[in-house]
Amino acid sequence: MMICTFLSTMVVGIFMLQVWLTDRRHTAAGYWCLSMWVGSLCTLLYALRPMGLPMLTVGFSNMLAALGYALMWAGFRVFDRRPAYLSVVLAGPVLWCLAYLLVPQVTDDVNNRIIVSSVIITAYSLWMGIDILRGRSREPLPTRTMSAVFFLSHAIIYSLRIPMALLFPASFAYGTAYSAWFAVFSLELFAHTILAAVAMLVLIKERGEALYRQASRTDALTGIANRGSFLEDMQARLSRRAQGTLMVFDLDRFKTINDSHGHVAGDMVLKRFSEQVSVLLEEGMLFSRFGGEEFALFAPRHEIDRAQEFAEMLRAAVAAMSVACEGRQIGVSVSIGLADVATFGANFDRLHSAADNALYAAKEAGRNRVMRATPGGVLAGLAERMRPPATGISIAS
Repeated sequence: MMICTFLSTMVVGIFMLQVWLTDRRHTAAGYWCLSMWVGSLCTLLYALRPMGLPMLTVGFSNMLAALGYALMWAGFRVFDRRPAYLSVVLAGPVLWCLAYLLVPQVTDDVNNRIIVSSVIITAYSLWMGIDILRGRSREPLPTRTMSAVFFLSHAIIYSLRIPMALLFPASFAYGTAYSAWFAVFSLELFAHTILAAVAMLVLIKERGEALYRQASRTDALTGIANRGSFLEDMQARLSRRAQGTLMVFDLDRFKTINDSHGHVAGDMVLKRFSEQVSVLLEEGMLFSRFGGEEFALFAPRHEIDRAQEFAEMLRAAVAAMSVACEGRQIGVSVSIGLADVATFGANFDRLHSAADNALYAAKEAGRNRVMRATPGGVLAGLAERMRPPATGISIAS
């Protein structure tokens, strides 16, 4: 059992090292790698107990066991972007050293040693399980709950060593403790080590996949949702018969800003506009960059009058802001077209076409204004767009 535990922790430590060397941002993998290697050394020293040297195989090995769990705890703290306090990492190993070196009842009695080490490891395991559960609200990775169960169940099972050592004391011979219940707990420790290692690797994998999915749904310049993610979320909302209003935004004279101030200034305007609108959004709203200087916002549960009031507030907020670039202030305004689900139905293409025609009408009416779509206005807008341009050439009959 000791040999199997030693080999498994060594292999996992190597995998963790590879993960950390591949991407140094995986700081947690570095802590977990150290914890596995410390655990491997601890297991090796446990296996050498029949050879004697109790200060090394008992005192130092149990200190390593506490340190291994402490480093594992630190890894989970770092994984969840929480502080890993050095005092907490050192608390367990120091407590063991003080008890083993200064308390004769611990030094001379294997059952007292079992009790002290069990208290330390149970505390770290319990803390890890609670921290993993707390992280679900910020990052609901699929394996979080299962990982928390691993550590919380391990804490409960490991704590049972304390009453067992009191009620059914383990015997000590040939440099090591032996008892029927001691063997059962050793088997649980081996299983927990494997499961915890797998959970760590899977959590790293799931975070990478989550970050990739998030990047694929985010506009690289502004940091808000991109067209693809907006369409996906909108289709999901409309399939549930959600009511609301679609707003389509277009920054006025954006080409002039690019031509007069440069594309760097244009990018700054896009980012500043996105920030301004984002801070004013209400809960449940979808906001995205549709492409170029065009943006879209879906306001659920907003009928057309309420949506128009909200759009007017956004328009005024944008008109009041200015973007500083190379010592110059750039004024910004936006035109907004609105179309509501109650009037145009839960078909996104029809809804977007109506809002786009209302936006076109706002541009034609002088820009920097909000206009709502009407069924008749949509038809008129389509006819206007389909009308061929005048050539100035007449043909005599």
